[in-house]
Amino acid sequence: MINDKKTEAFVAVGSFLAAVALAFTSLLISESHEINSSVLMMCAQFLLLTATIFGLDYHIIKRIEGHSGKVEGY
Repeated sequence: MINDKKTEAFVAVGSFLAAVALAFTSLLISESHEINSSVLMMCAQFLLLTATIFGLDYHIIKRIEGHSGKVEGY
């Protein structure tokens, strides 16, 4: 179980760094210094993966600790 969390964190951080590297590389390579739409889509996919991994981990930990996250009365 501990190795799974380390692997998830490694994948999440790696995908975030890949998104940043792709964006800056595209920005530097382009003559007009614009990021191509296909590069933006790939960055969005990497950032979505990062958010999903970290968000899912946070949601699971919150449920294990007994906090449902629901506001009472609604």
